[in-house]
Amino acid sequence: MGDLLIRGLDDELKAQLQERAIRNGRSLSQEAVELLRSQIVREQSLVPAGNRLYALLGDERLTEDEVEMFSELRHQADRAPPNFE
Repeated sequence: MGDLLIRGLDDELKAQLQERAIRNGRSLSQEAVELLRSQIVREQSLVPAGNRLYALLGDERLTEDEVEMFSELRHQADRAPPNFE
């Protein structure tokens, strides 16, 4: 696990972070990590699903047959949900 040193943090911002850490029952470092993590997750959720999928697939592409199959499936009626009784 890595460490991060933040330089140039003004006193007021540090005090606010300390107050928040106390409210949440965390150390100053734990609170900073949680804030960074939540911000990154928030930003990732704003990325369109197509862009996230493209990032996962990279250069992989669907064949023309696969694209045609998905197109046909989109126009079919929904099937009944399975009955597990």
